Amino acid sequence: MELSLQELINNSIREKRNGEKKEQKSWYASSLGGCLRGIYFQRLGVKPDTELTDRELRVLNVGNQMEDWLIKLISSQKKVKAETQVRVYSEEWNLSGKVDLVMEYNGIKKIYEIKTKHSRAFWWMLKEGKPMRQHEQQLWIYLELLGIEEGNLIYLSKDDLAIQEYIIRRNDKKLEEEVLDQINLLNKSWKEKDPALLPLLAKDSWQNKYCRFHSHCTTLK
Repeated sequence: MELSLQELINNSIREKRNGEKKEQKSWYASSLGGCLRGIYFQRLGVKPDTELTDRELRVLNVGNQMEDWLIKLISSQKKVKAETQVRVYSEEWNLSGKVDLVMEYNGIKKIYEIKTKHSRAFWWMLKEGKPMRQHEQQLWIYLELLGIEEGNLIYLSKDDLAIQEYIIRRNDKKLEEEVLDQINLLNKSWKEKDPALLPLLAKDSWQNKYCRFHSHCTTLK
């Protein structure tokens, strides 16, 4: 029987993903900024409307590999103290996360959060001149929980290794307000077991587009 390399790749990625699945016991920092109802249902463990396709899983896997490569490249530099995949947790917020890279250079600590983009999205974002807001929120959470004042949000183009870099600061009060509003809403709805307390998003929003739990919203009162 002829070996299908595509099937080999697909199966390998799915097996790894299935092996990493576990019960979600807190909110994930990387989910904030998206549909709050979807975040609620994901933690609840209900079945999504659609599963990720093999192509979507391959895209995610390639992004993870490139992020890991850049993390290793940065952390391998001389005179740098680096910790990778640093886990953080807040009992008060009922929230957890995993920081890509915490680096210390000349006595100063910084956080590096790395995201990958295909070239079209990468250059569009460069033209706009600003990062994605949900990524700023994620990095702000890590800064707050680790008590670090400044971090770098890095975008890596998967097509040509071009870089965009943005500085995020812990003292950004607008980011703090946005994050805490979401966390407080999520925790209130979780405590009261009522996802209807969370906002129903406009159909044309990107959060609505990427939410995979629409059918569960139709059952809410």
